Amino acid sequence: MTAVAPHALAPLQRAMAAYFFGFRPRPPSLYLELARRITRGDWSGAACSLNYERLFELSLLPNGIQPFVGDEMIGGRGLEVCLPHGCCHIFCDAVRGAAGRVVLNGRMVQTSGRVSVVADLKEHAARIAQDAFPPVMSYFEPRKPTTTGRSFIEGQRRRWKQLALSAETIAVVGVRVRPHDNHIWDPIGTTPARIIYCAGAGAATEYVAWAARTRPGNQDVVLNGVFRDEFDRICAEVGL
Repeated sequence: MTAVAPHALAPLQRAMAAYFFGFRPRPPSLYLELARRITRGDWSGAACSLNYERLFELSLLPNGIQPFVGDEMIGGRGLEVCLPHGCCHIFCDAVRGAAGRVVLNGRMVQTSGRVSVVADLKEHAARIAQDAFPPVMSYFEPRKPTTTGRSFIEGQRRRWKQLALSAETIAVVGVRVRPHDNHIWDPIGTTPARIIYCAGAGAATEYVAWAARTRPGNQDVVLNGVFRDEFDRICAEVGL
């Protein structure tokens, strides 16, 4: 993404967040089926999502699983969800400014500090319309910079590295190899875990070439299908 008009980046991010917030999982969504299998199997792993929508979170909740970030879950049945690129309903509360009165350069301004999750539709719409600062979402471009919630994003990327390096098996689904996203791919390249890779035939070829250079002697399982094709195999490989 080329920032021809950097002051337009924050309004663009707010519009993207409003769009992604409206997504809902509906049968026969594989997210819902994945959540059911996690519930039935009493699974103790963790999930990491690079998506801006809430489909996985909204699939967990009706199955009695409370998604949490870091160590925020106290008691109850929960599943850690790591968000290295943020999400459409996470807001940084350290700085507030009224939309229309505050104009900011999306490349030059960054905020850090406490974040909050806004799950209510009306409250989310109000924050999008009234707050000049967008939700905590990294820009979709090679360096993945973030205007709001920098400390949250940095913490989540550190957490992803911890999870990756301590795992025995990691399923990587729907993510093409982009080595410049080193906050994602460096941990995958150095983890001793076995990787189950699924992103379609073209992406599989790219992964095999990358892994041969980066993970010599690996025991990874590279699948040629997409998520729907390989769903049962992926679940079996990660203990579901």
